[in-house]
Amino acid sequence: MKLLLPALLLAAAAPTLRAENVVVFGERRYFKAGGRPPATEGPDQQAFYMRSSADLAHPGTWEKTLPLVNPPAWGKTLSAATHGRLSFHPAFAGGFEVHAEMDGLVAGHTYILTLNGNPKLDGNGLLATPVPGNPAERYYDFLIIRADDDGHYDANLGIFLAPGRYDVRWYVKDAADFKIVLYQDYFPFEVK
Repeated sequence: MKLLLPALLLAAAAPTLRAENVVVFGERRYFKAGGRPPATEGPDQQAFYMRSSADLAHPGTWEKTLPLVNPPAWGKTLSAATHGRLSFHPAFAGGFEVHAEMDGLVAGHTYILTLNGNPKLDGNGLLATPVPGNPAERYYDFLIIRADDDGHYDANLGIFLAPGRYDVRWYVKDAADFKIVLYQDYFPFEVK
């Protein structure tokens, strides 16, 4: 019962995005790209919002693409057909620019997108939160999403991050039980 209430609250707060362009400053701090920068954000975030909006206005120019796959035994498999892909820029000023597309998710269900580090790899110390039970390893739950009625999610995301090199995992976590349902093992990118 304790997990059910937070999951219901997350579902109510999560955006249902379909091929939208979104600039992300945190799980519940995201803005549709384009237009004026959000007045609620500081100058660095506003500058990133403008750069990211301009970049995301021209989708299809991604230099790298990686699959999202079912996790090993430490995660949970929704179905053999659940899959996705990340297309991204290996370097971008102020953040990480990525197109995330996933299929085979539970229709209308809420998920958490996460970057997960490793203390031996680049970028771990730049992520916000220590892993419970392993404080040397850090992660960043950067956006709560909801799959559409077909179990699909598709969005271009500009994720504001601290400058530096990153070598992290991408997790898609079920918001109800926090189990990983899709992931991409360690991959590098740079925030200039």
